[in-house]
Amino acid sequence: MENQTRRTRKTEQSERPVEPLPGPASDSPPTVLALIERVVLDPHADVEKLDRMMAMYERLKAKEAELAFNGAKGRILKKLAGIKIVKNRPVLSDIDNGKQRGTVEPFKYAPLEEIDKHLRPLLAEEQMDLSYSDEPCEGGILVRGRLKHLPSGHYEDSFMPAPPDTTGGKSNVQAVGSTNSFLRRYVACNIFNIVVVGDDDDGTGGTIDEAQAKTIVELIKKAKVGPKFLKYMRAQSVEEAGSLETAVATIAARDYRKAVSTLEEQIAKAEAGHAHLS
Repeated sequence: MENQTRRTRKTEQSERPVEPLPGPASDSPPTVLALIERVVLDPHADVEKLDRMMAMYERLKAKEAELAFNGAKGRILKKLAGIKIVKNRPVLSDIDNGKQRGTVEPFKYAPLEEIDKHLRPLLAEEQMDLSYSDEPCEGGILVRGRLKHLPSGHYEDSFMPAPPDTTGGKSNVQAVGSTNSFLRRYVACNIFNIVVVGDDDDGTGGTIDEAQAKTIVELIKKAKVGPKFLKYMRAQSVEEAGSLETAVATIAARDYRKAVSTLEEQIAKAEAGHAHLS
């Protein structure tokens, strides 16, 4: 009988649900802040330990802010992917070469207000702000675009320089204003990966992005090619665009691989010829 009672108790104990062990303390900012408050109230608190905890708290807060920033920006990017921003403003140039005289329209562009019209409501919805500042730099102007997540305070900067746009007989003030507007457009497109398309592109065209343009400019300098390359790529000339960087930026996105392979082939030929001469 006693053995049977022991077996019954053992069975009851085995069927009793096991309480989970307490999990590890969370390392979220509120938890760390609560620990810091406890240490501060402790008259025997270790100052070095408090400093380490404060540093940990700052790192966690910064990471939390970065995650909030990335989440908000990601949602904006997803919505922008379904929006078509079209080059709708023509650039008019006067020509008088002896054979032809008048005004031509070499290309169109999307003005800053057209981009802002689509972008600004999305920024407001996610409590983000895109601001610009400019400063002189060697040979031109440098524009900084700062995208900031207002609730968290996290921000990221994007920079782009360019020489003053003196085309069309602009005054110095007009040249600075034109370049400033141009750079703001490119900075906004760079931050949000916006591809501006032509009227007849049906959303599949557009020009290369800033990183691709930098790659091509470096290859052009290394290959030592002239204006014929830009003409071959159906891009603006340096004279039309105002600088090599700006001209390269007008290369169609669909022709990026073609441009890179052409330049790499030219570089390989030049290096082979140099090696042969050596």
